Amino acid sequence: MTTRSSSLVACIAVLVAEAACTPISSDYAYSTTVRLPDGKTVDCDVNEWPASASGAPNGLSLTEQRQAEVLATQRLRVLSGPYSEYPTPYTAPVIRCKPTH
Repeated sequence: MTTRSSSLVACIAVLVAEAACTPISSDYAYSTTVRLPDGKTVDCDVNEWPASASGAPNGLSLTEQRQAEVLATQRLRVLSGPYSEYPTPYTAPVIRCKPTH
């Protein structure tokens, strides 16, 4: 292998290593705090990893949970627009909400 090709291989290896260590940012994964109509403040993770168990109790009533989910996913509806493929992280998000203390 020539010096030039060795340098090229070394550069490619560095670029691949840096790309593997760089977190992939997405506009569909975020945390947000919402205020419910009754005044309760709720923290929600939208499409964050790891996804929680679906049946885990979180201290919210079913109505409060649904209200929090609708408020927390408002950003996704703006980003995806009126027509979007299904399922995607925009149209079928994983949402985990819990009341703030």
